[in-house]
Amino acid sequence: PEVLNLVFAKPVKSKVKFWQMIGRGTRLCPNLYSPATDGSDDKKKFLIFDHWGNFAYFEQEPEEEEPNASKSLSQKLFEARLAYAEEALKRGEMDSFGKMIALIKQDIDALDNNSIAIKDNWKLKQQLSQIDVLHQFAPVTKAQLYEHMAPLMQWRNIKGEGEALKWDLDITTAQYAQLCQPRQLDSVKEQILTKVRSLSMELNQVRSKASEIRALQQDDYWLTANFDTLEHSRQQLRPVIHLRDKGPTPPPVEISVIDIKEDIGEYQVEERKTNIRTVDYEIYRQEVEKTLTPLFDKNPVLQKIRAGEPVTKAELDALNALIHTQNPRVDLELLAEFYPDSSAGVDQLLRTIIGLDVDAIEQQFTAFVQQHHINLSALQQRFLGLLKSEICRKGQMTIADLYEQPFKGLHQDGIDGLFQDQQAELIATFVAGFTVDTHSVKSQLDIASDPPA
Repeated sequence: PEVLNLVFAKPVKSKVKFWQMIGRGTRLCPNLYSPATDGSDDKKKFLIFDHWGNFAYFEQEPEEEEPNASKSLSQKLFEARLAYAEEALKRGEMDSFGKMIALIKQDIDALDNNSIAIKDNWKLKQQLSQIDVLHQFAPVTKAQLYEHMAPLMQWRNIKGEGEALKWDLDITTAQYAQLCQPRQLDSVKEQILTKVRSLSMELNQVRSKASEIRALQQDDYWLTANFDTLEHSRQQLRPVIHLRDKGPTPPPVEISVIDIKEDIGEYQVEERKTNIRTVDYEIYRQEVEKTLTPLFDKNPVLQKIRAGEPVTKAELDALNALIHTQNPRVDLELLAEFYPDSSAGVDQLLRTIIGLDVDAIEQQFTAFVQQHHINLSALQQRFLGLLKSEICRKGQMTIADLYEQPFKGLHQDGIDGLFQDQQAELIATFVAGFTVDTHSVKSQLDIASDPPA
């Protein structure tokens, strides 16, 4: 009940698991924040962060909150330097303006050209990294720096430099305050001194900076502080600022376990109809294929199905019973639920999984060619050979398929580009006998591949 946040960090395919996870967070929890008597500290909301589109997968449309975009440390530093440069230019402080522009260029140059985000903005980076363009600081350049370059700073590699960048930001804030907001300097000064006083002086690297550390703690330093003195301190202490004594690690807080009894009277129960299309069809297909393949040469019902011959319901029931003894997880009746809008029988739908027998299809093709006395060119023979293999592999074929790959690989117009109208109509009529009415449900299920014959 105390859970306040749920992060979907990976796809969830099970509807039961999906609602179980949500149910953990939607349970009530009185006095979660404190033992208030007016209910003001009761649990009132529960946040879900769905990174993998699980709500869309289960056809749920909750009201979404607009996320507040947080800025990275690198972006904050970059924008602080831009603000200083802008203000220094207004005040005619050309020396400090030029030095800050040099730091801005360093920030831009530090972006990794191999990053995808930087590659997408490569021309802009090249343009804004030119020192002459930065020195001019034209309104267009300034807008590009704020609107486009600053957000790209999140892709800067700051591994091992977190404390150094925070130090850079503190000093830049102090420089800005010294330039145009003197009253704000005291608060920034205290933040800087807190870090300086916590440096571990027992370390040789820190001890070598003793003179700079001592100077920063003198009142005279801050009375006469300017851009150059603060910049000198930044550069001197930047390599050691991470060597601070951050105090003892607090002991772990003991976790209190509260057993809250649930009121059965407040249960809300709702029946939800299962949408079978959300089941992973590919896993089901693999289970069926794995179970039936060893039976191809033994079971007469399977042999009839793979030969394209009709079977009775009694034969299907007997086959289903046999399958249950081999694999209790496979039920052929489930196929019809995958295709609720289909008029095809279970035997026809099963063909789309296990394919058709090569010898049986070869006989039908031979009879077709002999019956219509079709004389075939080499390319037309390749077309019919490809058609045979595709029918055997997929267990079915539609006329529309004859205009798609792999048939378009022989001619861009598919069957129409290889056969005269009369021949094409004969082949289309022949193919119609292998069509299984699935209403294209398989495409909605995003099946990775069709089964081999």
